[in-house]
Amino acid sequence: MKRSIFKKLAMQSVAAPYRFQSLLLATVGTTLAVTFSSIDVAKAQSAPIDEGAYADRVVDYQQGGSNDWNAFFGDANRQDERWQVYDPEAALGSANWTSEMTQDGSLGQWDNSIGTSLGREGSLTVEFTDNALIGSGNSDSDLWIFEIGGIAEEMLVEISTDNVTWYEVGIADRQNAAYDFGVGIDIDSFLSQENIAPDTVFSFVRVTDTGNNTYNNFKAGADIDAIAALSSVPQSVPEPSSIIALMTLGVVGIPALKRKR
Repeated sequence: MKRSIFKKLAMQSVAAPYRFQSLLLATVGTTLAVTFSSIDVAKAQSAPIDEGAYADRVVDYQQGGSNDWNAFFGDANRQDERWQVYDPEAALGSANWTSEMTQDGSLGQWDNSIGTSLGREGSLTVEFTDNALIGSGNSDSDLWIFEIGGIAEEMLVEISTDNVTWYEVGIADRQNAAYDFGVGIDIDSFLSQENIAPDTVFSFVRVTDTGNNTYNNFKAGADIDAIAALSSVPQSVPEPSSIIALMTLGVVGIPALKRKR
């Protein structure tokens, strides 16, 4: 289900957002203290990003088209190695495409070890399993999409808490064309505009080629190398004290059950 008129979500409370660079964890008893230094998200392409910030699982992939498949694939034989660039799994994990792959100002050759093409109006839905996207509380990009090429192609970004209700947050753009590659989007303005709690977390992201890009070769439309939640929180896990309490209840409950027999 996709909503054009946004409604307030049932909010999930989480810890304050943190950034992944220079993370220091200190544990005292059952208290977890986190200190951090934020990265410059405008330079996210070249700044260190923790491996945990990247998308972990492909939920759905809808391959778009090109202007004329037969012109490039003949009878569209799916064994042709060029079809490999439509493997969505290549968009998981950390970014692989670098400026060194640009040849004389044009895009150099790349394969499915680097990324995946969406095709005209194609889409890719990914899930963050060990972390979740959250607003940063400022105008920085919270989500960064590593699009292959010197000039990023246009794509629509949607986010979801449950992979059922989706929210359009806009067209990803490059904050500063002087920086290398990729496009980002700030979700804070969306959250504020739609009166959605700033501590709402989103585990699902969908990027869709808008149909306004170039579709004249077999690598058609937006090409996705990786997707990273720059503003992120870890997925919640039970605290040690909670686990101990549950174990205690289980142990105490066993004699009670025996007495009822």
